[in-house]
Amino acid sequence: MGRMLYIYSSLFIAIALNIARLLALKEDSVMARYMHFNMGEWLFQTGVSFLFCLLVFLLAQHHFQGPFRRWKWIREGRTALLLLLLFFFFTTVSIGVQRRFFGQGLLPGNGIGIKFMLILILAGIELKIVNILRMARSSELENVRLRNAHLKTALELLKGQLQPHFFFNALSSLSGVVREDPTKAQYYINQLSKVFRYSLQREDNHLVSLKEELEAVRAYAALLKMRHEAGFELLIDIPEALLTEKLPHMSLQPLMENALKHNVVTVSSPLLVSVTAERNGDRWCLLVRNNLQPLSFYPPGTGIGLSNLNERYRILLEQEISISKTAADFIVKLPLK
Repeated sequence: MGRMLYIYSSLFIAIALNIARLLALKEDSVMARYMHFNMGEWLFQTGVSFLFCLLVFLLAQHHFQGPFRRWKWIREGRTALLLLLLFFFFTTVSIGVQRRFFGQGLLPGNGIGIKFMLILILAGIELKIVNILRMARSSELENVRLRNAHLKTALELLKGQLQPHFFFNALSSLSGVVREDPTKAQYYINQLSKVFRYSLQREDNHLVSLKEELEAVRAYAALLKMRHEAGFELLIDIPEALLTEKLPHMSLQPLMENALKHNVVTVSSPLLVSVTAERNGDRWCLLVRNNLQPLSFYPPGTGIGLSNLNERYRILLEQEISISKTAADFIVKLPLK
């Protein structure tokens, strides 16, 4: 990419410095009064300008970077000397060829030495611009890497908050199931292992497919069903086409935990949780709804749950979840990617 840039730049500079001579093609033009156009001479001066410019780029591309005081004088001095020798060599040879084959104008070599000097100036300016852009790009990439590292750390901390909370609840429930019905304990452990395996899985981008998330939440609902029996019900109605959509890992389980924590869950007053989909403009979102039957006392919070989930959505999808409440229902909208 760098060499092609220098080739195109050299061609542009060479043509730009010799384009004035093309104006002499028209016999009644102002330029035709002062110079005679010779195609061979024009091709020679354009070609040698191109070659000189390209060599300047290749020699100086890794030098003279940064402020003047930071130059390494052994390296930069050697390169400056080479450029100076290159200038004198090309000027001497080009003037000699010009005199031998195309004659002498008002200036030695028809001003080809001045063109070489201009090439040194223009090439230096372009190399400085390229270096500034390259440094800006490098700084931008470094900022992106730091931001990604920061976000990854933040997500790990959030998941670290969530998992111990879930493990504690799950082990407490397992203890109850073992005491109440040891024959169900094996089934409970099987479902619990599925939920544990899913909760511990690591994705590079922390996003999973909706299909994976629903499979995990069904296993979690089976655990809740064993504990609460007819007091808990989960209904899932999601179109097949949406199962490949992405969402943050373990988005649904905290919502179910939140619903269980703040509502009455009994056979006479069952808790109904539904997961459906809704189109919001050109994007889809999940609607997680549970009926409202609040407890008479409000249990102490842990600082985990909805705020944790919202923070993960803000980091991963640059969106926030939507929470609403009616007289009968508590509703959380989760954007899908």
